[in-house]
Amino acid sequence: MQKTLFALLELQEVDNRLDELMDERGDLPVIVDELKTKLKTKKRDLGLFKNQLTELKKQNAELQKVISESQSKMKKYEEQLYLVKTNKEYDAITSETEQARKHMETGKKSLESVNSKIEDVSEKILMLTEEIKNMDQELESNSIELESKMQTTQEEENMLMQERKIVLGKLLPQVVKQYELVRKARNGQGIALVQNNVCGGCYSYIPPQKIAEVRKMKEIHTCEACGRILVWDTNKN
Repeated sequence: MQKTLFALLELQEVDNRLDELMDERGDLPVIVDELKTKLKTKKRDLGLFKNQLTELKKQNAELQKVISESQSKMKKYEEQLYLVKTNKEYDAITSETEQARKHMETGKKSLESVNSKIEDVSEKILMLTEEIKNMDQELESNSIELESKMQTTQEEENMLMQERKIVLGKLLPQVVKQYELVRKARNGQGIALVQNNVCGGCYSYIPPQKIAEVRKMKEIHTCEACGRILVWDTNKN
């Protein structure tokens, strides 16, 4: 069990240094990930607005055609009025003229609405395009800075990860699981040395009988207050 406890101490030291390397990068990894996510959403929205604009322009062209055809019909019917010989023909042409006028007026109203939407969507596209441009620049800047910091520490990180793999090979899976659970719950610290009758992690008092058991290093003991795995500080011997 001594070998297991010493391996856990070694693992904690490796993890502490890995955490320090991560801290040196600050919030950059999170910032870069968030920017990538936001950019993806913005570009998706931009694509949707561009598709919407394309459809609106099609509607605009169709309505322009309807209005033009209605105007042509009205002109033709007005010319035919001068050629009618009976009231029946006059009434028929007048009815057709009125129908064409209604189509034209409805088309103009619809066109006005479509043009308003085109203006609104076009403005949104311009705004989104500018936002994406600025976010792209921000992402590039942060990515370069992150890459620079990663290059500085990458060699050491690789060595530590290899060392961590070797240490994990010395430990049983259930022990590693217990360590990882406590480490996650206790701000990266799964191990605590017993110093001056207290837990080195949370500084809670440890009864003499338990200290004696921890000191023997024959089994795994945990702090009743914080749950960290307790290891005797051999420097106190």
